Order: sequence, then C-alpha cells, then structure tokens
Amino acid sequence: MAPKEWRGGLPIPYHVGPGKTKVHLKVNFNWDMKEIHDVIARIPGAQFPEEWVIRGNHHDAWVNGAQDPTSGQVTMLEEARAIGELMKQGWRPKRTIIYCAWDAEEPMLLGSTEWVEEHDKELAQHAVAYINSDSNGRGYLEVQGSHSLEHLVNDVARDIQDPETKLTVSRRSQLRQIEDAKTEDERKELRERSDLRIGALGSGSDYTAFLDHIGVASLDVAYGGEGDAGIYHSVYDDFYWYTHFADTDFVYGRALSQTAGTAVLRLANADLLPFEFTDLADTVRLYQRELKKLADDERGELIERNKEIEEGVFTATDDPRRSKAPPPHAEVPPFLNFAPLDNAADTLTHSAERYQAALKKAWPAGVSATTLADLNHKLMESERRLTTPEGLLRRPWYKHMLYAPGVYSGYGVKTMPGIREAIEEKRWAEADSEILRVAAVLDSESALIDAAATELEQPGH
Repeated sequence: MAPKEWRGGLPIPYHVGPGKTKVHLKVNFNWDMKEIHDVIARIPGAQFPEEWVIRGNHHDAWVNGAQDPTSGQVTMLEEARAIGELMKQGWRPKRTIIYCAWDAEEPMLLGSTEWVEEHDKELAQHAVAYINSDSNGRGYLEVQGSHSLEHLVNDVARDIQDPETKLTVSRRSQLRQIEDAKTEDERKELRERSDLRIGALGSGSDYTAFLDHIGVASLDVAYGGEGDAGIYHSVYDDFYWYTHFADTDFVYGRALSQTAGTAVLRLANADLLPFEFTDLADTVRLYQRELKKLADDERGELIERNKEIEEGVFTATDDPRRSKAPPPHAEVPPFLNFAPLDNAADTLTHSAERYQAALKKAWPAGVSATTLADLNHKLMESERRLTTPEGLLRRPWYKHMLYAPGVYSGYGVKTMPGIREAIEEKRWAEADSEILRVAAVLDSESALIDAAATELEQPGH
C-alpha cells in the first residue's frame, strides 16, 4: 500500500512496487524536423561595446500561450520600444544590449541553448549578465538568480511601485514573506537584513545555458501569486482568460517592463558594474549550514534505523496479514570533513567585505579609466570563477558548482549540487571530494575579489 502522502483522491487502494497487472502502452510521437527561429536585436554600446548585457524571453508556446510566454514577451518588447524612443533622441547605452526572443523553449530550451553553445567563447569573454523572463501574472515580484546580483535587484525593487497597492514592490514582497515566515528567526532576518534574499536558479527557462553551462550571472524576473489558475500549458491559456482573470489591465506587464528594463539599463550604463559579493558570501554560508544539517540528519537517521532493527521495531509493528521485510542494516557513515568548505566560506566573506570597504573609500573620484576597465573585466569574470571545466560528475554539461537543477527534481534547484546530491544518495566518499571541489571554486572567487580590492586600495589608482 502506498504511503498516505502518495495516495490520490479516488476511492480505490493505491499501491506501489511490482504487481500482477500488466499494461500495454502505445505512444505516438511526431518526429518531424522543424526549423526554429531566434530573433536577436543588438544595440551597440557607445563606450564599452565589447561588454554585453543580454535580455531574453521565449516566443513559442504549447497552445495559445497568452500567459506562457506572451505575457513575458510583450513586456520585453515594450522595454525595447522604450529604449528605441531614447535612441531616436540621440541616447546610446554605454554597453551593448542584446534582446533575444527565443524559439523552442517549451520542448527543450532549444533556441537559447543552441545559441549559447554556438557563441560560448564569445559569451565567456563578453557577457556581463543575462536577464530572463518567461510568464508574467499579477501580484508579487518574484526573482531568482545569481547572488552577486542580489543587491542590484533589491535596489531596482525599491524604485518600482506596485500598481495596485502603491507600495514599492520591494516592501510588498518583504511583507508577504513576513506573513509566510514560519519561525521568529526568519521574520527577524526579513526585518533586519539590508537586502531581501532571492532564490537560486535550477532550470525550466532560458537562463539555464547561460548560468549552468557558461557561468554568466543571470536573473529570472516575474510577477505572480495572485489570480493563478490551472491553465498552464493548456488550451485555456488564451487571451480571454488572461484579460478576465489574470493581469486584466496589463498593469503588472508594465511593472515587469519597468523592473527588468531598469535592471538592464543599470547594468548597461554603470561606470562600474553593480556586482556585490557580501550577499553572495552570506548565501554561501547559508548553503554551508544546510549541508551540515543534511549530513547530520542523514547520519542520525541511519543510526536510529539500525537501533530500531536491533530492537525488533519493524517486526513487531508489521501486519502479519500483509507481511513486509524490514529494511537492511545500514553502515553508519563517517563524519564528513567540512573544514575546506568552512575555510573557503570564511575567506569569501573577508574578501567580499574588503572589496566593499575599498569601493566605498575609492569610488567614484579616485578610479582611473584603466583601473575601471580592469575592474569591470574582473567583475564580469566573477560568475565564471564558480564553474569548473569538467562540470558536475555524471553530467559535465552543468559546470556551475553552486547552482544546478537536481538530477531527480526536474526544474528544482540543488545548491552546491555535487555535495548535496552525494549526501542525499549516501555516496560519502564522493561528498568529501565534492567539498574540496566547491571549496576550490570559492577560493578562486575570493582571489578574484581580493585582486579587485587591491586595485581600489592602491594610491593613484
């Protein structure tokens, strides 16, 4: 019998495991080859043309696609139209802006992935950041992405007004999270931390190849949480539904244009790129604590299970009419050596604080054009430092050591995935070796940040 949490709502018994029933399933697929079309628009930068800020949304849909993806696509087009109006008046961005309408996102993220793989060397050299949207709705600002951009997102969110409540979208998100918080510690952090946390990215939209394969700092931005319904990927996702039950007045479409467009322009026009590393270091410490607890919980669970086997708990509580075999006795794993990760997290924290202090003292008056160019190059490289050429074990296409979709979790993110999944799957020796790999990329990141701080600290820079 299936566990209670796995049973459905029909008045029948739900079973798992092998049984006598056999089902013959015939599936028909259309294997026709189709041409797909990415639409790419480039606005050359006037001052730093070799530094690219990339913005994207897909244009293909499973059926009608009013919400997914048209609600996101039209907001991106509105951003581009507004920038076009500025250009008619003689304005030019300092950095190159690339707008991308991706095809074939729904079947396999194909349009964006092929484009990234085709231009991988150029992107590794020139890409500053990638800002993605997909679907949009009504409600709260929802952002996931690279934590070196967490401060930028918070600054943008403080300047955008929620169209219905007239609060800033930052304040409305903060209050919603306070309402949803389960512990006093969570509420305390939400009230006292200078920046609201953003979530980590797994997969499921066109940021995947940029972040996971190349190491381009990425964000995924949307509004939602109010008026959601079960129309996802169905024939009911049409213009009538969207205009009667979702963002009926398109005001959150405008809010998304303002939010993503402001982030694009701040990245494109900043003299010094707005990357910040104290939020990243704080997030790394959060992941570090989660992994230690996960390892302790897994170890404690095995110790308790072995004790219950020895005590005869499983035999005593077994239903004699539905007899089951007790679980096997498990070997209790040794304690993992988290010291390299602890040391790397400490180093990253000190490096991030040093960079912020040096920046506050030196910026903007004392930074020469040569130093500025070199600093921006280092900041662009910072996300790449969190990747490894060999990638994750058994799936080397995924090269980022802090973020990846889980092997078994679909879109869902696994943070520090090499370590986390090794613990979850009880591959203890592998977990120890993955700790060393993650510590190495964090040390490399710290070295880069220290180098940037050193430039700012030098007299006459």
